[in-house]
Amino acid sequence: MTKDKIIKAIQKATEEKDIHLESPEIAEHGDYSTNVAMQIAGNKNPRELAEKIAKTMRLDRDLSVVVNKIEVAGSAEGETSRAFINFWLKEEFLVGELSDVNHTYGKTSSFKGKKVMFEYGDANTHKLPHIGHLFSYIYGEAMIRIMEAAGWEVYRASYQGDIGPHVAKCLWAFEKNKPQVPESLADKAQLLQKMYQEGSKAYDENEKVKEEVNKINKLVYEGSNKYYDLWKQTRQWSIDYYKQFEKRLGINYDRYYFESEVHEKGREIVEANVGKIFKKSEGAIIFEGSKYDLHDRVFVTSAGTPMYEAKDMYLQELKFSQWPADLLIISTAHEQNEYFKVIFKALEMLHPKYTGKLKHIGFGMVNLKSGKMSSRTGNIIGGIELVDIVVERVKKFNQDKKTAEAVGIGAVKYSFLKNNPLQDTKFDLEESIAAEGNSGPYIQYTYARTQSVLHKAGKQTSGKTENQKPNSEELAVLRTLPKFPEIVAAAAENYAPNLVCNYLYDLASKFNTFYNKHRIIHSGSVSSNFRLALTAATGQVLANGLKLLGIQAPEKM
Repeated sequence: MTKDKIIKAIQKATEEKDIHLESPEIAEHGDYSTNVAMQIAGNKNPRELAEKIAKTMRLDRDLSVVVNKIEVAGSAEGETSRAFINFWLKEEFLVGELSDVNHTYGKTSSFKGKKVMFEYGDANTHKLPHIGHLFSYIYGEAMIRIMEAAGWEVYRASYQGDIGPHVAKCLWAFEKNKPQVPESLADKAQLLQKMYQEGSKAYDENEKVKEEVNKINKLVYEGSNKYYDLWKQTRQWSIDYYKQFEKRLGINYDRYYFESEVHEKGREIVEANVGKIFKKSEGAIIFEGSKYDLHDRVFVTSAGTPMYEAKDMYLQELKFSQWPADLLIISTAHEQNEYFKVIFKALEMLHPKYTGKLKHIGFGMVNLKSGKMSSRTGNIIGGIELVDIVVERVKKFNQDKKTAEAVGIGAVKYSFLKNNPLQDTKFDLEESIAAEGNSGPYIQYTYARTQSVLHKAGKQTSGKTENQKPNSEELAVLRTLPKFPEIVAAAAENYAPNLVCNYLYDLASKFNTFYNKHRIIHSGSVSSNFRLALTAATGQVLANGLKLLGIQAPEKM
């Protein structure tokens, strides 16, 4: 990466290993800037030290191939002295870099040799996934692709709640109503949602129903009875339906984990460690998180039922045993932040070798303009339904079904990913499908525009580009393109796909400014050859970036 070359030169000039090199928000401040002089000044004047460092770096022959200008900026006097060393890349270097842009551009070896298992999605069976699950699907898949591009070897995992009270409520209503089973998988999934809602309402309103549901829940755990058989049948409907939707989103898991496969072993682990990690309390088994400034939590109830906490103890053991990783990531809504602090503490006490290998990413809640979602009411827009609504809306101005699907799903994904994942997200339908502004369709349309230009140019795209003096609009695009690998590495390190979104929007905006102001195709001219190369590189980077976000790049729109 270009950034690495400058960092090495700064390290050489200062003998300082920890170098911070940033991209200034204002283009007039250069392509890169460092505060290293203030960082190491001590009792020295930072401005004077910065000038000395800059002078040394101007003599660096290797750096001179990349950098055209090095200047010091900041205040010069006394204790308030501030000094930044700013770097401008050579235009010839930037033009030459265009030939390096290909379908693998953006990939780095930052985390080469590292293995990560990433758990995401985690939709429960016997009811439809809500928009929070949709966000988890979209965020998790984007992060995995970004981490793979940064060198990680990734294993995709999903953990589904396929037993428990929510399942028993659905089975209670199913047995009570004995509904006619529809043919299609989608209708079967809708039927389960309806049964779950009816069972939930009855459970909350009727004590007798509550007793019946609790009994069904116990029978499913025990197996070999009519409710267990019904559970197996209806469970498979949900699993098949989710796989169908996951394929639509471009997700292909390596392993599905289920509560039903970990509950018994989880209980055994907790019971075996009473007096060591856990303790008895009023018949239940708890973890005293309060000893570590965490919450006290029940892992096994007084009735001997393993809670989510106990199941997670064995689940994580199972994951590590099946795919030993350097890092295990679990991504859920931030409402579970405190829960996972307790789980990870208990796991690290049980398995010290897990210390530093467990990470929970708690993303913000997802809301629609109509308000916060709930999976307990019948008037919600579920995750799959939201995607369908957006795709149908796109079809109104794009009749091609394949393109409408790509643009509609891309609109939802980009809308979810463009903001800080740790903050709450409010989905706006009109904003998500807008052809202008920071939206998925805008990025896709810009890509399609580059391909249209290249198609019209035909063989002319292979001409020479050397000795080209870029104008300001061309230079704006040129200066942005080499930042892509750095953005990918930063997004991987910070678990922040929004960095990729911000970059793509910036690049698309700069390209469209260039496109609207200048004619690209001039038969046989050096200027045209250069502009076509710039267009091709921009299109390739946009396509690569969209792919990292799990978004398709249609050739035509």
